[in-house]
This record gives sequence, C-alpha cells and structure tokens, in this order.
Amino acid sequence: MKKIKNHEKIGKIVIGMVFILTGIFLFSKNQYGYGILIILALLLVYKIDSIVELVYNITDGFSVKFKTSPSKVEENIKENEEPITNKNFISFRKIESKVLSDLQKRYGGEMKTLVHFAYGQPDKPDFFYTPDGSLQTENTLYFFEIKYIIKPELAKKIITNSLNYLKTIHSKLLPVIGDKKFVIKLVLTSWYDLSHLNFNTPDGIEIEFYKL
Repeated sequence: MKKIKNHEKIGKIVIGMVFILTGIFLFSKNQYGYGILIILALLLVYKIDSIVELVYNITDGFSVKFKTSPSKVEENIKENEEPITNKNFISFRKIESKVLSDLQKRYGGEMKTLVHFAYGQPDKPDFFYTPDGSLQTENTLYFFEIKYIIKPELAKKIITNSLNYLKTIHSKLLPVIGDKKFVIKLVLTSWYDLSHLNFNTPDGIEIEFYKL
C-alpha cells in the first residue's frame, strides 16, 4: 500500500514538473495564453486522485471528469430496476461525471468528490454520507446528489425516497456546518423532461432538472 502511495506522489511530482516546464517554454515563445492555461491546469494535479479525464479544446476550455462512488452508482442502477452489469455501471458513471463537470462550470469553485461525512460519535457514527459532489462558494456550501432516471414511471418513487433521505441528512449536518448557508441540490438527470413533476421540497433541499 505504501509503495502505491509513493508511486502516486512521484506521479504528481513528475506531472507537475512537466506542466511547469511546458508553461515556461510557452512563455518563452510568447504564447502567454496557452502558458497561463497550463499553469492553471497545474492546480488540478493536486486533485489527480479524483480526476478521471482532463481535456482542453479552444472552444470549451478545460473539461474535467470526476470519479464517483461505486456503491452510489450501483444504488442508482438498482433504483431504476436495472441489473448491475459492467455496461450499466460505465453508462451511469459517465452520466454522473458529465453532470458534475457541468455543475462545476456553472457554480465555479472547486468540486470535490468521494468526500465522506460522518454524524455522531467518532468511534460509533450514526451514519456516513458521501455526496456525489460538494462545492463551496463564498457564502454557500453545496452538496450535489445526482439521480439518473432512465424510466419515467419510476421517477416519482426515486425522487420521493431521495427527498426523504436528504431531509434527514440536511437536518443532521446543518448544526455542524458553521456560518455558511447549506444547500443540498437534488439533480434529476434524464433523457426525458421531468420538469413537470411537482414535489414538496424540504427546507435546505433544492431540485434541479438536468435534461440530457
């Protein structure tokens, strides 16, 4: 395990050096725009464990894909009453990663994934919660819970269960968040238009529709 961690650290150092040297080279050639982009990309090296893919193109800039919790991906598949196969797992995970990347672009800040929150005694917590993504702005802490819905007839059940669960999460964690506003975003993702659905949303929970 230590060898793996050492290799990861060495990998980060090597990648960092490549970025820095490339940036210096571009500045020496008066390619200031690309040089700045390379230096900014260096900041992402420190999140290399959470990043699956980093792509840059002239029109869209950087596009980052994040890792998501395997257990939560499997849970989402089950909610859609689909079998847990490699094909389904990869499909669901790609969708969640795409949504997280788009949300980061929209909200700004640093999107974090695979961050675990525990409530209760350190040795015997009442529960663990891992949001699909968490992000802080100047005044607000956002948790993102992504629900990919492939069967419209199951939407009401999935959304109702999610709202009840997130209501508990919000009420438990709110007292320990601090001075920031705390919002959990339930991001309903589907190829179908689900915006016509209405639900009584608990305090601190917001529904966002994301049509693919």
